[in-house]
Amino acid sequence: MSSNAHALMDKKPLNSIKTLLWVSLITSVLFFYLGTNIKTLESYLYTLGISAMYTFGYGLSNGFLNEYLNRTYSWIDDTRKRIISSIVGSVLLNVGLTYLFNYINLVLVQGVSTEKFFSPLYSFINWFLVILALLISAILHARGFMEAWKESSKQQLDEQKHLATAANARFESLKNQLDPHFLFNSLNVLSALIEENPSKAIRFTDSLSKVYRYVLEQKDKKLVPVSEEVDFAKTYMALLKTRFEDNVEFITEVPDGDHHLQVVPLSLQLLLENSIKHNHATKSKPLVVRIYSQGDYLIIENNIQKRAMSVASSGIGLNNIRNRYLLLTDQQMIIEDDEQVFRVKLPMLNPTNTK
Repeated sequence: MSSNAHALMDKKPLNSIKTLLWVSLITSVLFFYLGTNIKTLESYLYTLGISAMYTFGYGLSNGFLNEYLNRTYSWIDDTRKRIISSIVGSVLLNVGLTYLFNYINLVLVQGVSTEKFFSPLYSFINWFLVILALLISAILHARGFMEAWKESSKQQLDEQKHLATAANARFESLKNQLDPHFLFNSLNVLSALIEENPSKAIRFTDSLSKVYRYVLEQKDKKLVPVSEEVDFAKTYMALLKTRFEDNVEFITEVPDGDHHLQVVPLSLQLLLENSIKHNHATKSKPLVVRIYSQGDYLIIENNIQKRAMSVASSGIGLNNIRNRYLLLTDQQMIIEDDEQVFRVKLPMLNPTNTK
């Protein structure tokens, strides 16, 4: 739960007490000026005490009953039980409270006899207060129902947005998996190798098939172990190495202790393709791509060597990875660019701590 939600929960009881205090003060002033003949400080304090007894007694008791029933029966999932328990609980509670408070006020404080307390006149007063208390209780329960209904509607809307975002993220993921240019270039490399080096062409074909097999296996998964993603990245880098030879250099430094953690699948492939797409690489000035872990992040970085005819960046790949992480965790992907090194930090997650 967020800190804002905790703050709201902490403020709710305090706000209720403030409201009851104001109601006690207002009603005590009204009764003091309109219902008593003796206008002394002692008389007002007595009126304030009686008013507070009724106000806080009814308010807190009905509030606790409402909260208890909210925890026990959902307005949305157990509507029938919630209504029945609200009616029965409110009637029993408010009848009992009314007779208790009136007995304290009239019999114990004002000295009305017990026999007179149960006479028709005082019974009318008792039941008038019971009905008034039940009306107030009904308002509290109605407000609770409206809040539950609004929260349920908000949750359903959030779920629909979540599903829509997830579907869009999966669509974008499929759309971006293995750039068509990569396939085209790979087939060109394969075509050349078949004539120049058949055994190397066989190994290249085997690696290419592994890449596409991994794509098909992982396309519906939310997370994969770091070990699997790094192994796939190594296969993918082997293809790129065959294509670019000494123009690119790949370094992988991920300790075994991080292999059990998980990342979103195919994220390294997208980032590797980005590094190739946006940077030039020569034998004298090789593009160096490094994959390593640090803290809670799997990091991929490369030296920046922008192409003279730079490829316009749409940001689709990075946004795709960012959106998939947002569906799973509050940890965010971090992008760093100091004009010399471009670095992307992918959160390594424990699946039990995801959304």
